[in-house]
Amino acid sequence: MIEKNDRIIQMLLYNSYDSDMTYIRPDNTTYIHHIRKHKPDTFSIPETQLELFHTTPPNRDTIPYPDTLRLYYGENHKFTEVEGLADHF
Repeated sequence: MIEKNDRIIQMLLYNSYDSDMTYIRPDNTTYIHHIRKHKPDTFSIPETQLELFHTTPPNRDTIPYPDTLRLYYGENHKFTEVEGLADHF
């Protein structure tokens, strides 16, 4: 499967007898040559991962968050203030 014009673009050496070599062909296709001790050499095509573009998260003030304490305790619940405890958000 390895041809004369294929270039090695990455070598991953696990130990002295196990390694993976990634080759690229002139048409820009890639494949991996797996070398393992006491096993025949194998070849595989690397999996393509989905790339998502980074977007900034929305502003928290613009998202309508439910007031979960009011939903849990009800509208008429009176919360008691704890002395010395400051806001923590």
